[in-house]
Parts: sequence; C-alpha cells; structure tokens
Amino acid sequence: MIDIMDEPTLQRLKIDKEFRDLIRPLTRTEFIQLEENILQDGCREAICLWHGFIIDGHNRYEICRKHKIPFRTREMSFESRAEVIQWICKNQLGRRNISEETRKYLIGVQYNSEKLINQQKNGRGNNQYVPPATSPYVPPVSDEQKALAKQVKTKNLTADRVATENHISHGTVQKYAQFSRAMDVIKEKCPELFPKLMSGYYKISHENLVSLSQLPAEEIRKIAKSSESDPKAFVPYKDTRAEIMKTNPSSPVGPAPSIKDMPKYDPDAEAVSLSLTIPAWISSLNRACEKTNFGLITDGARDQLIKALNSLYLKTLETMSIVEKR
Repeated sequence: MIDIMDEPTLQRLKIDKEFRDLIRPLTRTEFIQLEENILQDGCREAICLWHGFIIDGHNRYEICRKHKIPFRTREMSFESRAEVIQWICKNQLGRRNISEETRKYLIGVQYNSEKLINQQKNGRGNNQYVPPATSPYVPPVSDEQKALAKQVKTKNLTADRVATENHISHGTVQKYAQFSRAMDVIKEKCPELFPKLMSGYYKISHENLVSLSQLPAEEIRKIAKSSESDPKAFVPYKDTRAEIMKTNPSSPVGPAPSIKDMPKYDPDAEAVSLSLTIPAWISSLNRACEKTNFGLITDGARDQLIKALNSLYLKTLETMSIVEKR
C-alpha cells in the first residue's frame, strides 16, 4: 500500500458517513483532552484520506478546523471501498477502550468486507470441497455449482482468518456478521439508537437485537425514546419492550395461549437437530473409508455412491449459502 503525505493545510476535507460511523466516538473527556493536546502541540498525527475522504482522524480534523490549526494529510491507496472498510475495522479493533458491542460490530463488518474483497479477487471458481480434477469419477459440475462452491470456500477461509486475528471461533465470526447487519438495519431505521447500542448503554441480547431490527421503524423509535428518560446506567431491552406493550393498546398483546392449544415455536429446533445428526453422517463416511476397499466394489455400487455423495455435496453447499445469508 502506497500513501502520499501532504504539507500542512487548512483545506476542507470530505466526510463519508459509513466510514465515520465505524470510528469509535470519543467521550467528552477524551475529546477535551485531545483538543488541549492539539492546542498545545499542534496536530502531530496526519489525517488519513482515501480519494479525499477521511478514513482516520475525524476528531483531529474537527478540532483543527475549529481553531484554524494546520494539519497534514496522508492519501492512502486502496483498490476498493471494501478494502477501506476492512482497514478501518482493523485499525479500530487495535485500539483500547472500545465497547464489546463496538468490537462485535467491527469484526462483523470486517468479515463482510473481506469476504467481498476475496470474492472479487478469486475468479477461478475452484473450491476446497471439489474432488481433484485427476479423479476418474468426478461428476459434471455446472457453472452455477462452481460459483456456489467458490462462494462457500471464500466465506469459510475468510471467517477462519478473521477468527484467528481476533482470537474467536469461526462460528462467532458468522454470528458477529449477523449482528453487524442487524445494527446497520437499525441505524437506517432509527439513527439515534445506533450510538446507544454501540456504546453499550442500551443492553440487548443477540437474539433480541435481530428481532429489534425486524420491527417497523416507528416501533424502534418508540423504544429509543422510552430509554432516554431512564435513569439507570444502562437500559435492558426487555424493560422498554414491556413498557411499550403496556402503554400501546394497539400492540397485539393478549392472554397467552395454552400449551395444549398452541405449542411454543422453537426457531432453533430444526437447526439444532440437523447439527446433532451430521456427526453421525461423518462417522458413517469415516467407517466406510476405513473398512472398504473401493478398488474391489462393483461399478454399480460405485456409481450409486458417487451419485449420493454428489447430491449430499451440492445440498450442503446450498444449505450453507442459505444459512450464511441470514
């Protein structure tokens, strides 16, 4: 990456809302301290730009413009917007004093950006799950299936890399990606609630956050407004949600149905059941590979097994694609 340092200036710079929202906002005390430092020593650290947009240094820029203090800029080179977002996320994750919510959001955004970058760079369509080309029994694979295979491989490799960098599991990266997408929806529907969620002032579980993002914008704004007058250090989502249900007669709240009348729906039931079944399939495959001499089986048995494995392979790719989109 090549960057160019400019001479001190008072020029007006461009601000991109998406870039700015990835930067942890300073507390009032932190901002005042930074302002005092710049007034005393000048702006020592350059403000980083991409095509004239600030990607690091929003607070320094605001202070320098306010007091007419010259500042340096560093124009940085990235091939795409996704690479800029990736860089901002990594830069912010390396800093201290970020909330757990901000950390989860940045990891999720980093994963989504890196996934896009890798998909753009990998045009070959090969996949770690595709049988080697030298195998005499490789079934024909359509271009659509190759594209799906490439997409799944890219997601898995990217999730593994982001997980390693941030000392979390592959599955946690996927969960944080869902978290960041839900946060972006909430930010669009109710911008004033977004910083409260990012700071940790408004406490909410992962499942409730996803549910919150699916509510109409008007109801989300009611929840945000009800939290403004709460004197507690933080506001649990269940409290404000209960308050809205109590004060809004139009809310679809009635007596809870009897278990006999309506069994409770468990959205995790099928997914958990499937995840518990898959290890048995893997065990069966391992046992067959260990105990079977595939060079001695008949052509009919071989063709039947290849057809079944190919169907399982394609259905696995399709299912992974559906799950990761949620």
